[in-house]
Amino acid sequence: MADSKKRKERSGGDNAERGGKRSKGGSGGKWQTPHQQAKVAAREGGKKIEPGDIGIWATCARNQEGRATVELKAMLEECAERFYGIKSGPDEPEDEPEDEDDEDIEVSIQKELASMDKKEDKSTKLFTPMHVDLACVLFFKTQPTIDPVDLVHRICKEAASNPKVRRMRYVNRLTPMTVIGKATEKGLEEVSKSVLSKYFNLNLQKDEGEAGGDDSEQPTNETPQEHVNYSYAIRPTIRNHNTLKRDAVIKQIALSIADSHKVDLTNSDKVILVDIYRMVCGMSVVGSDWESLKRFNLSELYSHNQLTTKTNDASDAEAKPQSATTGEDNVATAATDNTEP
Repeated sequence: MADSKKRKERSGGDNAERGGKRSKGGSGGKWQTPHQQAKVAAREGGKKIEPGDIGIWATCARNQEGRATVELKAMLEECAERFYGIKSGPDEPEDEPEDEDDEDIEVSIQKELASMDKKEDKSTKLFTPMHVDLACVLFFKTQPTIDPVDLVHRICKEAASNPKVRRMRYVNRLTPMTVIGKATEKGLEEVSKSVLSKYFNLNLQKDEGEAGGDDSEQPTNETPQEHVNYSYAIRPTIRNHNTLKRDAVIKQIALSIADSHKVDLTNSDKVILVDIYRMVCGMSVVGSDWESLKRFNLSELYSHNQLTTKTNDASDAEAKPQSATTGEDNVATAATDNTEP
């Protein structure tokens, strides 16, 4: 009896040790990528998205945030230089060790000027990855010299036209943000005015009526611009935010747009993209080909276009033996094809 008890205790102890080791190793494997993401955020100084920023949201494959960040940054910089002729500034260089024995006043002045040049170079960085506390989600802040909507549209158009060249392995959907403000009702109102006024006639009577007096007539004279009566759809995305609800966001934006513009959820001329994350709210307006470009999802564009290309190649291969026939065979084949419904 004593021996059996000892065996049970030993077996129980072994299981406890194994269980502890198993849980320790398993959690380490699961959280490896978020840990790497934290390192990147610390290296970037914990930069966070703030009102006034513009940029591009991106989704990526699970547990591939680090690789997707490197991949997307290289892609954006290469496309900015090729599309617009704008070259991004260099990344932060490492400081060289100082030799105090040989340093004099002139050398110190030169080093100070060099450090100032480095700071200027840093400010010319076109794309800066920002810290986002979400799995499979990235955000790149862009400089005002780059229009994120045009850049993303060109990248997706290029991917659609060259299906055999897959340049992105880890990045999925790209969502450009023209303006980012505070994630409040007032912040959403300000962002809407800034972004939508370029494409739609807006309902400004309420704001003008509150001012009163003769001054209230000035805004109407300053904004006589009439836009084409585009139809539109509103596509909001809300992450880690509980204040603004989806239906309320859609209603507020729709009420700000004049009745001359109609809602069309299936074939709209313009699509209003809204992205709310924590305390910030971003918005942009994209064209009618947003749906045909798979909602700017590069992964779906590559997969769809590669499948289409393979299908076309297969049909061409089947057609070649028929086109290779000559004389009466060609005539008979053509007649057969014409009689088919």
